[in-house]
Amino acid sequence: MSNRRDFIKKAGMGFALAGISGSSIAQVAGTVLNNESTTDFNVVNGIETVELKVTKPLFCPYYSISTPAEKGGGAHYYRNDAFKHNPFTVPASGMSGSPIIMDAKGKFVGFMTTYAYENSIFSFDGADTLTITVPRGQELFIDESGIGDDAWKAYNSEMMRRLDIKPMTEHPKFWADVEYCTWVEQKFLSTKKLEHFNLLTHDFIANYLDKIIEFGYPKGKMTLDHGWGTFPDGTINSGFGSWVPDPNKFPDFRKTMDMITEKGFTPGLWIGFPKIHAASTIAKKNPNMLGSWEVNNDSCKQDDIRWLNPKADIFEYASETIDRFYKMGVMKFKIDMSYNTKSDMLHIHKELYKAAKCIDENIEMEFHVPDIFFTKFTDVTRTNDVWLNDKFDWQARVKTHYNVSLKSAPGRGINLDHIGGNDTGAITEAKYLQHLEMYKSKIGYPCVSLLSHHISQKCVDETGDYLWDYERGSKKIISDFHNEK
Repeated sequence: MSNRRDFIKKAGMGFALAGISGSSIAQVAGTVLNNESTTDFNVVNGIETVELKVTKPLFCPYYSISTPAEKGGGAHYYRNDAFKHNPFTVPASGMSGSPIIMDAKGKFVGFMTTYAYENSIFSFDGADTLTITVPRGQELFIDESGIGDDAWKAYNSEMMRRLDIKPMTEHPKFWADVEYCTWVEQKFLSTKKLEHFNLLTHDFIANYLDKIIEFGYPKGKMTLDHGWGTFPDGTINSGFGSWVPDPNKFPDFRKTMDMITEKGFTPGLWIGFPKIHAASTIAKKNPNMLGSWEVNNDSCKQDDIRWLNPKADIFEYASETIDRFYKMGVMKFKIDMSYNTKSDMLHIHKELYKAAKCIDENIEMEFHVPDIFFTKFTDVTRTNDVWLNDKFDWQARVKTHYNVSLKSAPGRGINLDHIGGNDTGAITEAKYLQHLEMYKSKIGYPCVSLLSHHISQKCVDETGDYLWDYERGSKKIISDFHNEK
């Protein structure tokens, strides 16, 4: 859109640019980023609705909700059918990006504030018209140049300025180290349902690290995934909110952390903070921590898994939990299960992040919600969960998850999650190596989860070559998807 008059004619009503009005709007809109953007864009405020002619499919990076048929691919991010979405209240199911839409020809539109988010709506008629509800106080970024990535970079740069997001230029050295995570190894060694949650022990960790050392891989972070904690009522879900090491698996958790350090690795810990169960230790201590039940849970029984109450004192809860493990040597926290409504998740992430940084600013906090509004409260975003299953277009999922991470969380690190994917029954040498190849030259640090000798010696060797190439290279992990200022 090249000028204000054309826009008013199209929208049928007046508007303001971030409080600026009058004939200067078009000029200001095009120079907000000091002419570093190659696109022309408008920022509109307080309009009831805006209609744009668009070409489908529409790329909706915030929409990570997939059907069983789509699971494993990336098709759910691309919408051809009619929809009505509030990108601020949609569940962050898996990996949900920024509240923007890009059409097939690069036309770009994005919300710019969380104010009045309840009524900020994208509505598509399934044909060629996208109607955006822009309540008073909300602002909208529009770029019709057709250069979608340039528009997205311009949007990111303006949002970083508005949200006071400083691109990460320096970080503790270990943040860029290779990560080793136990999750897929647990799943691979499991012989029956749910057994993988009970395989994680002190000896499991020792054997895992010894294998890494035997392979001659570079040392880095060692993250214990789901299964290190207690399950108070015997169910896996009761572990959500029970962040206490299981004494049968870990008689002395500090000793386990010391062992990781002594072998030359940095201890990391998975914690599913955003979920909570009524039988958990924190819920028994403070029932006010219990929030809403999971979406699509029709039964809503008293003992069902629930979401953390975003209005509770999350800062105190997180501070006590993180500090306890920090004192044992844990320097990286993998925060998982942020699948609740995004407006609730934003508050929870903010409190978790603030709690960690008040303890030690060098703690690495990793999340899986790559949204520009979450970016200030994130150190690293992971390209979450891929299944290398030929029933799905898993290659598209790898690419889409990476693009959503790179473009929705500018100035922050990227974790290239789980080489070989999560579906242990589907991994073959060919697919493992193809996935590995897709990560080469990408911004982000590698994450090894399945020990590749289970597949083949070739996988062991090529994984080692990739890790050492990364270790000896620039170790670039920070998304640069924004315009430098």
